[in-house]
Amino acid sequence: MFGTKAQFIVGLTTYYTENLNISVRALARLNKNFILIVHADNPEQKVTKKQIRALGYKGTLYIINSQYNVGTLNARLAIMNTIRERKLNADWTVFVDDDDILTNLDTPNVSPENFAIVQNMVVLRTRLIDVLRVMNNPKNYTVDNENVFLVRPHVGITGTMVRTDMAMRMADAFNNAMQEISDINERLTFRAPVDMIMWSALNIVAQHYNPNAKPIYMDNINYIASDIDTATTKYGVRLLPGKNAKQQIEQTINKYNAAIRNALTAAAAPVGHD
Repeated sequence: MFGTKAQFIVGLTTYYTENLNISVRALARLNKNFILIVHADNPEQKVTKKQIRALGYKGTLYIINSQYNVGTLNARLAIMNTIRERKLNADWTVFVDDDDILTNLDTPNVSPENFAIVQNMVVLRTRLIDVLRVMNNPKNYTVDNENVFLVRPHVGITGTMVRTDMAMRMADAFNNAMQEISDINERLTFRAPVDMIMWSALNIVAQHYNPNAKPIYMDNINYIASDIDTATTKYGVRLLPGKNAKQQIEQTINKYNAAIRNALTAAAAPVGHD
Protein backbone atom coordinates (compact mmCIF):
# COMPACT_ATOMS: atom_id res chain seq x y z
CA MET A 1 0.00 0.00 0.00
CA PHE A 2 1.21 3.53 -0.71
CA GLY A 3 2.65 5.43 2.22
CA THR A 4 1.31 8.66 0.72
CA LYS A 5 -1.83 9.50 -1.20
CA ALA A 6 -1.91 8.05 -4.71
CA GLN A 7 -3.24 10.08 -7.61
CA PHE A 8 -5.12 7.31 -9.42
CA ILE A 9 -7.08 4.12 -8.85
CA VAL A 10 -7.87 2.01 -11.92
CA GLY A 11 -10.85 -0.33 -11.58
CA LEU A 12 -10.65 -3.08 -14.20
CA THR A 13 -13.60 -5.43 -14.76
CA THR A 14 -13.10 -8.68 -16.69
CA TYR A 15 -15.16 -11.67 -17.78
CA TYR A 16 -13.06 -13.22 -20.54
CA THR A 17 -9.73 -13.02 -18.75
CA GLU A 18 -7.80 -13.60 -21.98
CA ASN A 19 -8.66 -9.97 -22.76
CA LEU A 20 -6.38 -8.86 -19.93
CA ASN A 21 -3.61 -9.21 -22.50
CA ILE A 22 -5.09 -6.06 -24.02
CA SER A 23 -5.95 -3.93 -21.00
CA VAL A 24 -3.26 -4.83 -18.46
CA ARG A 25 -0.41 -4.66 -20.96
CA ALA A 26 -1.60 -1.18 -21.90
CA LEU A 27 -1.79 -0.12 -18.23
CA ALA A 28 1.73 -1.41 -17.63
CA ARG A 29 3.01 0.81 -20.46
CA LEU A 30 1.67 3.94 -18.79
CA ASN A 31 4.61 3.95 -16.38
CA LYS A 32 2.50 5.72 -13.75
CA ASN A 33 2.21 5.11 -10.03
CA PHE A 34 -1.39 3.95 -9.58
CA ILE A 35 -3.45 1.35 -7.71
CA LEU A 36 -5.01 -1.39 -9.83
CA ILE A 37 -8.11 -3.28 -8.69
CA VAL A 38 -9.19 -6.19 -10.91
CA HIS A 39 -12.65 -7.70 -10.60
CA ALA A 40 -13.00 -11.09 -12.32
CA ASP A 41 -16.69 -11.75 -12.96
CA ASN A 42 -16.36 -15.26 -14.42
CA PRO A 43 -16.36 -17.93 -11.68
CA GLU A 44 -14.74 -20.35 -14.15
CA GLN A 45 -11.71 -18.12 -14.75
CA LYS A 46 -9.80 -16.97 -11.69
CA VAL A 47 -7.26 -14.16 -11.91
CA THR A 48 -4.01 -14.34 -9.94
CA LYS A 49 -1.41 -11.77 -9.03
CA LYS A 50 1.15 -13.87 -10.90
CA GLN A 51 -0.95 -13.55 -14.05
CA ILE A 52 -1.19 -9.76 -13.76
CA ARG A 53 2.53 -9.41 -13.00
CA ALA A 54 3.36 -11.51 -16.06
CA LEU A 55 1.51 -8.94 -18.16
CA GLY A 56 3.86 -6.23 -16.94
CA TYR A 57 2.02 -4.44 -14.15
CA LYS A 58 4.25 -4.03 -11.08
CA GLY A 59 2.31 -1.56 -8.92
CA THR A 60 -0.10 -1.94 -6.01
CA LEU A 61 -2.65 -4.62 -6.89
CA TYR A 62 -5.90 -6.02 -5.50
CA ILE A 63 -7.88 -8.84 -7.11
CA ILE A 64 -11.54 -9.77 -6.56
CA ASN A 65 -12.54 -13.19 -7.89
CA SER A 66 -16.32 -13.33 -7.86
CA GLN A 67 -18.08 -16.58 -6.96
CA TYR A 68 -20.96 -15.61 -9.25
CA ASN A 69 -21.45 -13.60 -12.42
CA VAL A 70 -22.71 -10.34 -10.91
CA GLY A 71 -22.60 -8.11 -14.00
CA THR A 72 -20.65 -4.94 -14.76
CA LEU A 73 -22.49 -2.59 -12.42
CA ASN A 74 -22.12 -4.81 -9.36
CA ALA A 75 -18.52 -5.60 -10.30
CA ARG A 76 -17.71 -1.89 -10.26
CA LEU A 77 -19.55 -1.45 -6.97
CA ALA A 78 -17.43 -4.29 -5.55
CA ILE A 79 -14.34 -2.38 -6.65
CA MET A 80 -15.62 0.71 -4.82
CA ASN A 81 -16.28 -1.43 -1.75
CA THR A 82 -12.66 -2.62 -1.85
CA ILE A 83 -11.51 1.01 -1.94
CA ARG A 84 -13.55 1.65 1.21
CA GLU A 85 -12.55 -1.54 3.04
CA ARG A 86 -8.85 -1.12 2.25
CA LYS A 87 -9.00 2.61 2.99
CA LEU A 88 -7.31 3.32 -0.34
CA ASN A 89 -6.54 6.97 -0.78
CA ALA A 90 -6.41 8.49 -4.26
CA ASP A 91 -7.57 11.67 -5.97
CA TRP A 92 -9.07 10.07 -9.07
CA THR A 93 -10.70 6.77 -10.04
CA VAL A 94 -11.17 5.48 -13.59
CA PHE A 95 -12.98 2.34 -14.79
CA VAL A 96 -11.62 0.23 -17.66
CA ASP A 97 -13.10 -2.77 -19.50
CA ASP A 98 -10.89 -5.79 -20.07
CA ASP A 99 -10.73 -5.51 -23.88
CA ASP A 100 -10.05 -1.77 -23.94
CA ILE A 101 -6.94 0.37 -23.72
CA LEU A 102 -6.39 3.32 -21.40
CA THR A 103 -3.76 5.38 -23.20
CA ASN A 104 -2.90 7.92 -20.51
CA LEU A 105 -3.62 9.10 -16.98
CA ASP A 106 -3.07 12.79 -17.65
CA THR A 107 -5.18 15.20 -15.63
CA PRO A 108 -5.16 19.00 -15.85
CA ASN A 109 -5.19 21.21 -12.78
CA VAL A 110 -8.96 21.59 -12.45
CA SER A 111 -11.33 23.24 -10.01
CA PRO A 112 -12.50 21.23 -6.98
CA GLU A 113 -16.00 21.64 -8.40
CA ASN A 114 -15.00 19.61 -11.49
CA PHE A 115 -15.96 16.10 -10.37
CA ALA A 116 -14.97 14.38 -13.63
CA ILE A 117 -12.73 14.87 -16.66
CA VAL A 118 -14.43 13.93 -19.93
CA GLN A 119 -12.13 13.12 -22.85
CA ASN A 120 -12.31 11.45 -26.28
CA MET A 121 -12.50 7.78 -27.23
CA VAL A 122 -11.53 5.79 -30.30
CA VAL A 123 -13.76 2.78 -31.09
CA LEU A 124 -12.44 -0.17 -33.10
CA ARG A 125 -15.15 -2.10 -34.93
CA THR A 126 -15.37 -5.15 -37.19
CA ARG A 127 -11.63 -5.84 -37.68
CA LEU A 128 -9.44 -7.84 -35.31
CA ILE A 129 -6.33 -6.52 -37.07
CA ASP A 130 -7.06 -3.04 -35.69
CA VAL A 131 -7.07 -4.39 -32.14
CA LEU A 132 -3.81 -6.30 -32.72
CA ARG A 133 -2.16 -3.13 -34.02
CA VAL A 134 -3.08 -0.93 -31.06
CA MET A 135 -2.11 -3.67 -28.60
CA ASN A 136 1.47 -3.14 -29.73
CA ASN A 137 1.22 0.59 -30.39
CA PRO A 138 -1.79 2.58 -29.09
CA LYS A 139 -1.14 5.26 -31.72
CA ASN A 140 -1.26 2.81 -34.64
CA TYR A 141 -4.76 3.49 -35.97
CA THR A 142 -6.44 5.70 -38.55
CA VAL A 143 -9.94 7.07 -38.02
CA ASP A 144 -11.92 6.16 -41.14
CA ASN A 145 -15.48 6.25 -39.73
CA GLU A 146 -16.00 2.75 -41.08
CA ASN A 147 -13.83 0.47 -38.96
CA VAL A 148 -12.31 3.06 -36.61
CA PHE A 149 -14.44 5.83 -35.12
CA LEU A 150 -13.64 8.88 -33.00
CA VAL A 151 -16.14 9.64 -30.23
CA ARG A 152 -15.66 13.30 -29.30
CA PRO A 153 -16.45 13.78 -26.48
CA HIS A 154 -16.87 10.36 -24.88
CA VAL A 155 -19.75 10.77 -22.45
CA GLY A 156 -19.67 7.65 -20.28
CA ILE A 157 -18.09 6.28 -17.12
CA THR A 158 -15.37 4.09 -18.70
CA GLY A 159 -12.15 5.96 -19.34
CA THR A 160 -13.45 9.04 -17.51
CA MET A 161 -11.45 10.37 -14.58
CA VAL A 162 -13.80 10.71 -11.60
CA ARG A 163 -12.91 12.22 -8.25
CA THR A 164 -12.72 9.27 -5.90
CA ASP A 165 -14.80 10.87 -3.16
CA MET A 166 -17.62 11.51 -5.63
CA ALA A 167 -17.30 8.00 -7.06
CA MET A 168 -17.74 6.66 -3.53
CA ARG A 169 -20.88 8.74 -3.04
CA MET A 170 -22.21 7.40 -6.34
CA ALA A 171 -21.53 3.84 -5.15
CA ASP A 172 -23.41 4.54 -1.93
CA ALA A 173 -26.40 5.79 -3.92
CA PHE A 174 -26.41 2.67 -6.10
CA ASN A 175 -26.16 0.41 -3.06
CA ASN A 176 -29.06 2.21 -1.39
CA ALA A 177 -31.11 1.95 -4.59
CA MET A 178 -30.33 -1.71 -5.22
CA GLN A 179 -33.78 -3.10 -4.44
CA GLU A 180 -35.43 -0.71 -6.89
CA ILE A 181 -32.69 -1.39 -9.44
CA SER A 182 -33.22 -5.13 -9.09
CA ASP A 183 -36.93 -4.62 -9.81
CA ILE A 184 -36.03 -2.64 -12.95
CA ASN A 185 -33.59 -5.31 -14.13
CA GLU A 186 -36.14 -8.10 -13.72
CA ARG A 187 -38.33 -6.42 -16.33
CA LEU A 188 -35.55 -5.78 -18.84
CA THR A 189 -35.25 -7.99 -21.91
CA PHE A 190 -31.78 -6.65 -22.82
CA ARG A 191 -28.56 -5.73 -21.05
CA ALA A 192 -28.76 -2.49 -19.12
CA PRO A 193 -26.52 0.24 -20.65
CA VAL A 194 -24.28 0.37 -17.58
CA ASP A 195 -21.76 2.87 -18.95
CA MET A 196 -24.43 5.49 -19.59
CA ILE A 197 -26.38 4.59 -16.45
CA MET A 198 -23.37 5.14 -14.19
CA TRP A 199 -22.41 8.38 -15.93
CA SER A 200 -25.94 9.75 -15.54
CA ALA A 201 -26.05 8.67 -11.90
CA LEU A 202 -22.67 10.30 -11.21
CA ASN A 203 -23.99 13.64 -12.48
CA ILE A 204 -27.12 13.36 -10.35
CA VAL A 205 -25.10 12.52 -7.23
CA ALA A 206 -22.56 15.29 -7.83
CA GLN A 207 -25.32 17.89 -8.28
CA HIS A 208 -27.09 16.60 -5.17
CA TYR A 209 -24.06 17.25 -2.98
CA ASN A 210 -22.87 20.40 -4.76
CA PRO A 211 -25.19 22.36 -7.09
CA ASN A 212 -22.11 23.98 -8.64
CA ALA A 213 -20.47 20.65 -9.47
CA LYS A 214 -19.80 20.02 -13.13
CA PRO A 215 -17.57 17.85 -15.33
CA ILE A 216 -14.85 19.41 -17.47
CA TYR A 217 -13.93 18.46 -21.02
CA MET A 218 -10.35 17.86 -22.16
CA ASP A 219 -10.02 17.51 -25.94
CA ASN A 220 -7.69 14.55 -25.82
CA ILE A 221 -7.92 10.85 -26.69
CA ASN A 222 -7.34 8.70 -23.61
CA TYR A 223 -9.34 5.53 -24.31
CA ILE A 224 -9.47 2.96 -27.12
CA ALA A 225 -12.49 0.67 -27.02
CA SER A 226 -12.80 -2.64 -28.82
CA ASP A 227 -16.26 -3.31 -30.23
CA ILE A 228 -15.70 -6.22 -32.59
CA ASP A 229 -18.01 -8.70 -30.81
CA THR A 230 -20.95 -9.11 -33.22
CA ALA A 231 -23.02 -11.36 -30.95
CA THR A 232 -26.59 -10.19 -30.44
CA THR A 233 -26.98 -12.23 -27.25
CA LYS A 234 -24.50 -12.53 -24.38
CA TYR A 235 -24.87 -14.30 -21.03
CA GLY A 236 -28.38 -15.30 -22.12
CA VAL A 237 -29.55 -11.68 -22.60
CA ARG A 238 -29.92 -9.56 -25.72
CA LEU A 239 -27.26 -6.83 -26.00
CA LEU A 240 -29.76 -4.31 -27.38
CA PRO A 241 -33.57 -4.02 -27.47
CA GLY A 242 -35.17 -5.66 -30.47
CA LYS A 243 -37.33 -2.64 -31.35
CA ASN A 244 -37.13 1.11 -30.68
CA ALA A 245 -33.66 0.62 -29.19
CA LYS A 246 -32.91 4.30 -28.55
CA GLN A 247 -36.25 4.90 -26.86
CA GLN A 248 -35.99 1.80 -24.68
CA ILE A 249 -32.44 2.66 -23.62
CA GLU A 250 -33.47 6.20 -22.69
CA GLN A 251 -36.43 4.87 -20.71
CA THR A 252 -34.16 2.46 -18.83
CA ILE A 253 -31.68 5.20 -17.95
CA ASN A 254 -34.56 7.38 -16.72
CA LYS A 255 -35.79 4.55 -14.48
CA TYR A 256 -32.31 4.13 -13.01
CA ASN A 257 -32.09 7.89 -12.53
CA ALA A 258 -35.35 7.86 -10.61
CA ALA A 259 -34.06 5.05 -8.39
CA ILE A 260 -30.89 7.04 -7.64
CA ARG A 261 -32.87 10.18 -6.84
CA ASN A 262 -35.18 8.20 -4.55
CA ALA A 263 -32.18 6.76 -2.72
CA LEU A 264 -30.64 10.21 -2.27
CA THR A 265 -33.93 11.61 -0.98
CA ALA A 266 -34.38 8.73 1.46
CA ALA A 267 -30.82 9.10 2.76
CA ALA A 268 -31.34 12.83 3.35
CA ALA A 269 -34.69 12.41 5.12
CA PRO A 270 -34.63 13.05 8.87
CA VAL A 271 -35.02 10.02 11.12
CA GLY A 272 -38.07 10.16 13.36
CA HIS A 273 -38.03 9.29 17.07
CA ASP A 274 -40.81 7.99 19.24
